[in-house]
Amino acid sequence: MSINPAHDPRSALVKTKYFSLHPKPLERWLWKQDLPPTAERVFWLHWEAGMQNGDWCSEIPLKRVALECCINLSSVTRAYQILKSLELIKREDPGRDPNNPFQQATAITEVRLPRELVSELSQSPNRPGKAAKTEDQGLQAPSEPAPEPAPGPVTRRSNREETQAMWSRASAAERAKFFVASRDRMTSLEFDTSTRLTPEDRGALLAQLSQVAAARPAVSALRPVSAAPTLKGPRRLSVLEITRTRKQVLELVPAPGAQEVLRQVLWAVEEGALQRFSAAMAVNIALKKIREGAWGRPNRMPPNWMPRAQPKMFAHPEPCDAA
Repeated sequence: MSINPAHDPRSALVKTKYFSLHPKPLERWLWKQDLPPTAERVFWLHWEAGMQNGDWCSEIPLKRVALECCINLSSVTRAYQILKSLELIKREDPGRDPNNPFQQATAITEVRLPRELVSELSQSPNRPGKAAKTEDQGLQAPSEPAPEPAPGPVTRRSNREETQAMWSRASAAERAKFFVASRDRMTSLEFDTSTRLTPEDRGALLAQLSQVAAARPAVSALRPVSAAPTLKGPRRLSVLEITRTRKQVLELVPAPGAQEVLRQVLWAVEEGALQRFSAAMAVNIALKKIREGAWGRPNRMPPNWMPRAQPKMFAHPEPCDAA
């Protein structure tokens, strides 16, 4: 017995609600390790959060992990220990919370793939691409005869060698005219009197101009882009961004001088000359200068400036009076 598919709650659940997809090789590898259900829940929570962030790192408090996974805090701690032993995650403590010096800040969790699993990935089948789907569809016999195409010119797609040969026959004036016509979205092109282009070449160029003219213009062409963003006071990097920058600086600068270089980079990104760029671009510019040996102390930088969101390397020890 089945109900109307339009009112089937299962179809509505699949079409309208969020759902997660786990890679089969990784999921089967976790099954082989006989992980506790609590550890598997914690891992998939950080996996999905890291995939959404784009860098496979996430910053989720313990209480939220326990709430999302429907387990208690002690189970979350044991799950982290198991996942660390299997090299499935790496947790980095950023130090104390800048808003509450008596509390640790949220640790940064990075999901990883063990070497044993990476070596087995080549044996796992890959998903079929568009070419394979097209071949599979071509093998199926159509239920109805395909309608005959409407009469008109048939444009055959040229390969790379044919395209290069066509442009080699075009003169410099014809190339310039084609560029202007495509830029202005024109559908006509005046060829030279003694052109070396064949009728097929000229038809292909006119077809390309028609496609460009029919295409929707890019958003950047419709909306003027300002020369530089308007600065609205100093920005503040998050603890996660500062921790990533610290890791990248430590890879380029020896440990004794890394702290001072990181402090200079953070000031330049937050309040200095690199403030006019986006945070990611500003950090990349600073790292490139450090890599090339062209980095120097920024001008007008206060001698005792410290970032507001202080990572672990800037945390100051405090005596414990309760002991």
